[in-house]
Amino acid sequence: MATASCPDLSQIRIGFVGVGNMAQAIIDGWMKGDVIKPGQLMASAPSDRNLKIVKEKGIQTTHNNCEVVRSCDVVILACKPYHIAQVSEEIRSEVTGSKLVLSLLAAVTIPKLEAGLPSGTRVLRAMPNVASAVQEGCTMLVRGSNVTEADVALTKALFSPIGLVEEGTDALCNVGGAYGGAIAYMAIVLESMSDGAVKMGMQRHMATRMAAQIMMGTGKMQLETGLHPGQIKDSVCSPNGTTIRGVHAMEQGGVRGALMEAMEVSVKRAEEIS
Repeated sequence: MATASCPDLSQIRIGFVGVGNMAQAIIDGWMKGDVIKPGQLMASAPSDRNLKIVKEKGIQTTHNNCEVVRSCDVVILACKPYHIAQVSEEIRSEVTGSKLVLSLLAAVTIPKLEAGLPSGTRVLRAMPNVASAVQEGCTMLVRGSNVTEADVALTKALFSPIGLVEEGTDALCNVGGAYGGAIAYMAIVLESMSDGAVKMGMQRHMATRMAAQIMMGTGKMQLETGLHPGQIKDSVCSPNGTTIRGVHAMEQGGVRGALMEAMEVSVKRAEEIS
């Protein structure tokens, strides 16, 4: 039996208003884990380009955003952030008290979302990343002023099977959103490690697979042990050994500062467009 802490997802209808890369990653993660079935989903978009992709997965599609809202219990706003005012005006007459609205939109705050929808609308922000497609995502949730505990439990039940879920505040959501883009930073680190191994004679396919496994293993080690990253680093740095030489080279190259600055400028840009 479903409870507030363990809701039944089998009968819920979920609609995506916009179905770009992030929406598709969530859908792929759900299907990979059999969390939500294609018949429970519906998607709208202005063109056929993305709709064709999800239609091939068995998902009902339309060009009519209002049709999605009318037909679904949970409405996920996944349009471009600069379209939100137009989309909100278009769908607001269909957003009744029975609808839960989840926003995936970067830099669009809870007050801004609630102002564009009918008074009392239950709104949450969810800031995931594209690793949700392989059930290794990272999602920050922010509660709107009208959501219930059952709404939060439902949202966590949707996102927990496809990755880590943390709750935050609107003020921190731009920082949480920066972790969405941080996949790009990790991809650069991964590629750089692979390049270094290739430079030293390893075949590219092997170098890339091993670098990816190292990144995944390091993250899993931290999550499962709770060790500070510095402790993990120290545990593999022998005195005058090979690893501490590599760490020194990274420090000389400014890797740590560059990653910190990348997070900072990403958050500041989100604040500029909020």
